[in-house]
This record gives sequence, C-alpha cells and structure tokens, in this order.
Amino acid sequence: MGSKYLEAAARQPELMNELQTKMFLLAGLIDAAFIIGTGIALWFATANPFPGQLAAR
Repeated sequence: MGSKYLEAAARQPELMNELQTKMFLLAGLIDAAFIIGTGIALWFATANPFPGQLAAR
C-alpha cells in the first residue's frame, strides 16, 4: 500500500495530501480490524457458555 501511494504521489503530486489522508485512514482501519477481531475472539474464548449452570451446583 505504501509503495502504491508513493507511485501515485510521484505521478500526480497535486493529489499528495488527499492520497496521504486516504492511505493513513486505510492503514488504521486494517490495523483496527485485526485488533477488534482479536478482542472478539478472546471474549468468546473466555465466555461462559452456560451462565446459569455454575450457580446451580
């Protein structure tokens, strides 16, 4: 993604600010998707599938 940004900025320098904003936004969303997915996976891994059963014993 970074190499394509540099390539596009070299071809059209007047669009560099707009391209940079979009590139950093996309990089942030890609990182956020991984972190959110990991958080949801940990939530499901530690969840109690039978919430009422433990108290009945």
